[in-house]
Amino acid sequence: MTNDVSWALRDLAESIKEIRFVLVASSDGKAITSYGAEDPDDVDRFAAVVAGLQALAQPVAEQFPQRAGKLRLAMIEVDGGHLFVVRAARETYLGVLAREGLDQGLLGHQMRDLARRMGDELLGTTPRLEEHSG
Repeated sequence: MTNDVSWALRDLAESIKEIRFVLVASSDGKAITSYGAEDPDDVDRFAAVVAGLQALAQPVAEQFPQRAGKLRLAMIEVDGGHLFVVRAARETYLGVLAREGLDQGLLGHQMRDLARRMGDELLGTTPRLEEHSG
């Protein structure tokens, strides 16, 4: 990725105190950039979770073809916090892990706004091609 968007992730994380960390991940689970992770291993795990959640949500989005069938927001709520995922660009997703007590509507709005501002120009990725041996 040629464009550094970590400043935008920092701004989002610092705007809502309940945010633990934020990352941009490709649809195949590769972390592109992140902000706020205490353990570097968490970044890779979180990128895989974001990719998995978007993969699970995509068939639901496709049930609404009149609306282009694309993921807009997926959320998981667990004891202690939340995971939010929004489509940021082609094959790219913005994920936020946050503690309980946050304003979910505000976070969802800010994530969609950030994704829209960054768009395909800054965040667009292309899927990895499978290598064939032989």
